Amino acid sequence: MASAEDEVLTGLHQLLKNIEPTLKSASGSLDVAEDVLLHLEETDESFHKHDFVKYIRENIETYIGPLVDEEIEKRSISGAPNSVSRQETLVQAVAESAVESRLFSDLTQKICSSTSSAANTLLRSLDEEHNSMGSDEEVESQLSKRMRSVFSEGASTCGSSFNQDSLRRCSEQFHCIADEMDCRKPIDIRRDALTRLCHVPPSDVMASESWSQLRVSLMDALADPDPFLSHTTLSFHAKMFAVSNYQIMRETYTCLAEHLIRWFKSSSQSLPSIYEPLDITKSEVVLLIKRIRLLNEFQCEVPSIWVRYPESFLEVIVDSSLSLLCLQLKLGKNSNNSDKLTALHFLSLIDIRANWFRKWLHGNYSRATLINSLEGKYQPVLQDAVLQCLTFCRDSLSKPKSHPHHTPQDGRRTTYTPNEIRYARFVHSLCFVSRLLFYTGGRELFPVSIDIFPHPISVQHLLISWIQLIGLAKSKPKHGHKAYEPASLVCKAICNLCLSNAFVEQCVGDEVISVLLIPIRTWLEPSSKRYSESCMLHIAEILACLTSTCAGRKLLLHGSGSEKKSAAAHVIAEFAQKSLNSKLPSGTLQSAGNIPSYSVVGAFVFVCRQMYNVCEGLLLLLEYNLHQGIAAAWKQAHEKWGDSHAVPLKFDDSNENIDEQSSPTQSSSRNLVLWEETLLDNLLNFAATPKGLLLLQQTGAINECVAYMHSRYTKKLQVSKCEKFGYGVMVTQVAATAAGTSALYKAGFLRAIIHELWSHLEHATDEIRMTAPRPFPLHPIDRSVHKSFMGLVNVLSSYPAVHELFYQQQLPNKTSYTFREMPESPINLIDRLVMINSEAKIHALFNYEQSHVFGLREIIIDRLSIERNYLLVKTHMIGGEGERLLPSRSLDDNSQQRRQRHYVWPLFYHFPIPKEYTPTIASQTSMKKESALSRFLASSKSSEKNRQWLEQLRSTFCKVMKTAASTVRGGVLIETIEKTIQALERMPEERVFKKTPTRGQFRDSGSASNNNLQNIGVKLAIRYGKQINALKANPETAAANLVTVLRTCSQFLAQQQSYSSVLKLTSGPYPCYDWFVSSIFLMVSGSKDRSLSILMKLSELLCSGYLWPARLHASIHLSEGVRASGIPPVFSCTGHHVELILQAEHPLIYSAFRMSGYTPSQITQHWLTQCFWNYLTWTQVTHYIVTVITMGCDYQVYICVSILKHLQHEILSHRQTQDLQVFLKENPIEGFVVSEWFDYMNKLEQTYRNTVLTSMRNIA
Repeated sequence: MASAEDEVLTGLHQLLKNIEPTLKSASGSLDVAEDVLLHLEETDESFHKHDFVKYIRENIETYIGPLVDEEIEKRSISGAPNSVSRQETLVQAVAESAVESRLFSDLTQKICSSTSSAANTLLRSLDEEHNSMGSDEEVESQLSKRMRSVFSEGASTCGSSFNQDSLRRCSEQFHCIADEMDCRKPIDIRRDALTRLCHVPPSDVMASESWSQLRVSLMDALADPDPFLSHTTLSFHAKMFAVSNYQIMRETYTCLAEHLIRWFKSSSQSLPSIYEPLDITKSEVVLLIKRIRLLNEFQCEVPSIWVRYPESFLEVIVDSSLSLLCLQLKLGKNSNNSDKLTALHFLSLIDIRANWFRKWLHGNYSRATLINSLEGKYQPVLQDAVLQCLTFCRDSLSKPKSHPHHTPQDGRRTTYTPNEIRYARFVHSLCFVSRLLFYTGGRELFPVSIDIFPHPISVQHLLISWIQLIGLAKSKPKHGHKAYEPASLVCKAICNLCLSNAFVEQCVGDEVISVLLIPIRTWLEPSSKRYSESCMLHIAEILACLTSTCAGRKLLLHGSGSEKKSAAAHVIAEFAQKSLNSKLPSGTLQSAGNIPSYSVVGAFVFVCRQMYNVCEGLLLLLEYNLHQGIAAAWKQAHEKWGDSHAVPLKFDDSNENIDEQSSPTQSSSRNLVLWEETLLDNLLNFAATPKGLLLLQQTGAINECVAYMHSRYTKKLQVSKCEKFGYGVMVTQVAATAAGTSALYKAGFLRAIIHELWSHLEHATDEIRMTAPRPFPLHPIDRSVHKSFMGLVNVLSSYPAVHELFYQQQLPNKTSYTFREMPESPINLIDRLVMINSEAKIHALFNYEQSHVFGLREIIIDRLSIERNYLLVKTHMIGGEGERLLPSRSLDDNSQQRRQRHYVWPLFYHFPIPKEYTPTIASQTSMKKESALSRFLASSKSSEKNRQWLEQLRSTFCKVMKTAASTVRGGVLIETIEKTIQALERMPEERVFKKTPTRGQFRDSGSASNNNLQNIGVKLAIRYGKQINALKANPETAAANLVTVLRTCSQFLAQQQSYSSVLKLTSGPYPCYDWFVSSIFLMVSGSKDRSLSILMKLSELLCSGYLWPARLHASIHLSEGVRASGIPPVFSCTGHHVELILQAEHPLIYSAFRMSGYTPSQITQHWLTQCFWNYLTWTQVTHYIVTVITMGCDYQVYICVSILKHLQHEILSHRQTQDLQVFLKENPIEGFVVSEWFDYMNKLEQTYRNTVLTSMRNIA
């Protein structure tokens, strides 16, 4: 017991010593000193660190803690109807139960007794020490007496420990202040009472029993004409708002709001009418504005904290606010309300953009409550906002000059005109309604019924009114100037809404689009009125936002009309095309001009760009030849600017508006430079799609466009204000072609990637590496170089890119290298990191192990040797899933290896390859299985092979593939191909290429330079054919026959090729190995004559242009521009439509590719170029070929889409691990069976055949 008393004595002494400076600052007032002690926890940051406080808390936790836990558990599991449901009620109930318990009473007695004893000891010590002190210590002596009274009072109840006498005196004091503040008291007494109230802590004010009386007195004081009373009371409310207690804030806010409600009801007659100017220097107006501003400031701040408090706090704030805003709203036809200024008018002047409402709607916590309130009894607030928007638009349209541009005045304004007040109300209502429409719950409040309108007001009605107001725009505000021009504000509001796909889908229809197109149509027809440049810019900005969403783009491209030309996209494209070509019809003398400005044309070209940078939009706008128009305008601007100024300037959106102080020459030159860069930027975006890339190549400006892209890419700039991604996807798209790769190399893009990669590998990035070298690499690729590596993979992912960069290139193999010498090209990178065959190369690397392992990864027998073994086996063997066995890539890939603790696969270091890597594939039975397809083919006659017969064949083929796909093999498969070709030969739309020349017409194609490549390919093909039992002859004979077929086909195709020296790819015969010819050769079991017969007949048909990549290489059947581009139809057409269907049918897959910086068209081109060898099993490869020939070449697109859909899970997964490119190129397509996807492909045919097949037939 003695130790406990000592602990209390020490703790109490320490507490008094620590707060001694605070007590001395009490200015000799015992009341203030007592108040300091009672509110010490609120003012002392170290309150909970005092030993005395810790002693009390430990006792409470020891004795009362278990009781509280037991009570909480009991009330939580109680299922009684009267059990508490809210946290605040639960806490209150548990606290009350604990305080009334016997344990709490005993603990209180114990603490009070020990504390009283310690206090007496301290007081005796103080008295003895300060006996000689006089009047200077009167404060401390009186404080000692007060402390005696505090600690000598009761040890019986909790209340006595907190000094009931003191609380009683405080209550009496508040009651006295409340009485003295009564409005009937003399002014001096009220002032004195208010002054004393301001010195009382806010928590005590709210806790007093006289708060209800004080509340009334405070509201009277706020409305009092005496400046001291009104201003001091307002300051008191501001002080109360600063307290972090929701009850105090709630009471303060409701008090202020209720006062304003009472004031507007009783004193609004003193305010001017809405038809009179408002002088804001009058004292009553100044005070009113200050009150509403304080209310508004709290409205703007409270959303950040109300989620911490009970819902009742939010509900009271919302209810009080909307009650105030509902006052004196004049909505009906026969309303008797006076035309006086309301609270909404003043709030509009203070917070013109309704920031308070925007913040209240931001969080779902408050949004639901607010929207429910607007739907219920506070609907007049919404009705008034809608009414203000509509009446302002109506009046502006009827009297265009009655509402001039509204801009802030310089200096401090003293008066608001009626028009300015009304305009502020309109802006506030516009922001109020537009923000509400942004959310689903807000849109559900529409249509809104207003008495003065015969029909409910829909969202479309509002949008049309706003768009019509934009038509009145006369001038565009200066950049950076805070203007409140009506058209600009309305445009911004509509743009924010149109960026929401949900809003566009629900609220924007053909009617709204038609109104948007009215200003554009006036420029396309000789008209008496043409809309201003500002109006056209606003319309273009709205259209650009619309096209950035899927729903908006679909609406503009197709609309809901049945006629093709009815879509808005055609009107916009026609205007852009004629503006670029200066072919707009002449207007009248009163019109704004016959030629739109660069800004207007650029804005509408950007809208078209938002449409043609997706596959669907490009196909729709193809007829307008926008790529030619933009390219011609760019060349014209480039010539005007001159070659001496051709260095690209910094492209900055802030430069769009020319400084007025600039000279005319400077403004003109600056505008011309911006115009040139705008055109180049829009032209570049044709490269976003495969077919668009072909069009860009045909303009001859691809090098300049790629150089411009590189300048923006290095600055980490986005593609546009409406794009979420950077240039990564576009770079990959460009790199899929030889011309694009050449442009990237010339622009320095490859050099930048290689330098970045080299810096990560060779240059230290921090000082730690100077003393501690990096650990030896164990992972396939270090994270520090992963991004650079993937960038290099994207660029070098296609064969045309590799051929363009590496063909006829020699390794430098220099005798010496310097440490600071960085590789400039891919061949130099390989020379420095991979082909390290000299001491000079080794000594020229700072980090030889890391760099060389990154390049080659072949060292001792460890994980890297295992990776080397994997690569050697993989490059030697060919086959799809189950047709080749690849070794594992790690020591613990399977349970057997983990148990044995060693690598179970033999290392492949000499020929022949170990038998463990060659699976046993059973040979197909020679017996011919009967099927509906074989019976149909057997019953067919040569004369019957017409269009009707082909439709019957396709129907039979589909049924057999769905039910008995295993029978479609061998002779049946080849017979199907041969008889289908016979039928297709009789159809002009399918036989699109020239008649096959006789063999005597063949000339040497000069393909001897490719003999090495061809020999390697022949060996691989023959080895694969023997492995899958497709060849019956011995390997030597089969190889000789295949070489003959390949040479014959090469010579045949050379007769129809025209070479160009611009690109390495098109400077000679087809540079790749012909996998399609090898496929046909294996399908006919190595028959030389039969394979040549099929290939020669097939070469005349449309499907050969897609199935056989070599068929149209540098072919004279292509237009000169397409032929010179080196872009094959497999990329520009098949890849384009694959992306089109993915974007419409499988947006998740399409987005995964974009986020990976990779494109579906690139991997599609890779698969199709090698005829799915190494990706699909041989059976699926043959089914792919026969399906495309029989069902139509558009089925090539549907099969690729089906494969990507089949791989959706893996694509999304590898997008997360950031190795999607590597996965798709290195791994076989597991589990894909062509016949299982026929139902899905039939559905795609029904939806897309008209679009896809029409486009594919246009290649010749």
